[in-house]
Amino acid sequence: MTTELQRSTFGGNEISLRQLAWVVAAALALRIGWGVLVPVVPLSDSVAYETFARNLVLHGVYGWTPNEPFAFWPPGTSFLYAAVYKLFGFGHFNIVLLNLLISAALIVSSARVAARFFGAQVALFTAAVLAVWPTLVLFTTVLASELPFLLFTMLALDVWTAPRGSVLFRGLLAGVLLGAAALVRPLALALPVVYGVAVLFSSAVPRQVLRSQMQVTVLALAAMACVVSPWTWRNYQLYGSPVLISTNGGITLWMGNSPGTRGDYMPIPERLNHLNDYEQSLVLGDEAKRYILEDPAGFAVRTLRKLVFLYGNESIGVIWNAGGISESFGEPAVLWLKRFTQLSWVLIFLTAAWGAWVLLRRLGWRRFILSPPLVTIAFYSAVHSIVVSQDRYHLAFAAQFAMLAAAGVAHLSRPESRVRRAIGRGRSAAATSA
Repeated sequence: MTTELQRSTFGGNEISLRQLAWVVAAALALRIGWGVLVPVVPLSDSVAYETFARNLVLHGVYGWTPNEPFAFWPPGTSFLYAAVYKLFGFGHFNIVLLNLLISAALIVSSARVAARFFGAQVALFTAAVLAVWPTLVLFTTVLASELPFLLFTMLALDVWTAPRGSVLFRGLLAGVLLGAAALVRPLALALPVVYGVAVLFSSAVPRQVLRSQMQVTVLALAAMACVVSPWTWRNYQLYGSPVLISTNGGITLWMGNSPGTRGDYMPIPERLNHLNDYEQSLVLGDEAKRYILEDPAGFAVRTLRKLVFLYGNESIGVIWNAGGISESFGEPAVLWLKRFTQLSWVLIFLTAAWGAWVLLRRLGWRRFILSPPLVTIAFYSAVHSIVVSQDRYHLAFAAQFAMLAAAGVAHLSRPESRVRRAIGRGRSAAATSA
């Protein structure tokens, strides 16, 4: 698969380690600079992750208080921060260091995947896009699920598509990584099937990889079950009912499909305050399903609106850093940085759209549209178009989007050299005829 892909895209699949190291160094320099200038001031979701992590370390309880364990939020992000706090103390400096390590690993793993599917040049530009993506730089000082989810899912795809390694090793390791991703966001529970199907149908000869992809998928599902099952058992003991990871599934479906919804976050109705989070999810999930079935046309319109909402903006990195930005640069800087991240997202989006067109023409519709990077973008987009949608959720596939943008940059960087070669050929022809 890799060999055939590299023949029709941007160069071979061997990345220059020296160039990649320089990109990673630049990425770390940007993030260190941001971390030095802007303090960590938890807001919104960051407050929740901070609270949950502290309660885990101090009391061994996952919840808002030591006396009220719950499973409304997936625990993976808080587990990660709790481990850092347990080992190194509660200082936010340790969170910044963790985000630096995650960012470096994400850039390297994304470049490796991009090289296999789109060539070495696209891989290097993928690393560069991720290195300078403003919102990802701003997330250095944010406690959030975005960076851990990105890293675990990209590492899993890297392992899954590696040209070396036994089926057993790749399947089990990818499953462990996807299990960790699922504890961060349950959306990852479907990724073993998504990856397996995408690799199968985007390969040059699907029949040759059918058996291996089935084996890797089954092994990954088994390993994922081993990672997730202890938490599922804890939830069963807490609620007396099977809850795989979190209880917010029905609630997020209701937030995006209920009277008066805008497609994003909505507070849980006060009429349900007497129920626990699991019971609230059951009630609101049923209400959402009835609402969808009663008005299918309205559901279709809401789905399209939420898709636009998913891609229409990018300012969450500034919003969640607003306290630190105001403290360092003054409150007006928040607005200017919002505008900057919004404009940068427009540029990334347009470049990615061009890159998608270039890759479609070079690879053909099947090998491009059914490739794992594209299938995962479509999968994430479809899910958030159905449930709740915010601009932050497109960061779940920032690495895949960076690959498309990289293809656009790689193509746009070539016309000048083509013109020069054409001029050179013309001069040679003229000299020969003379």
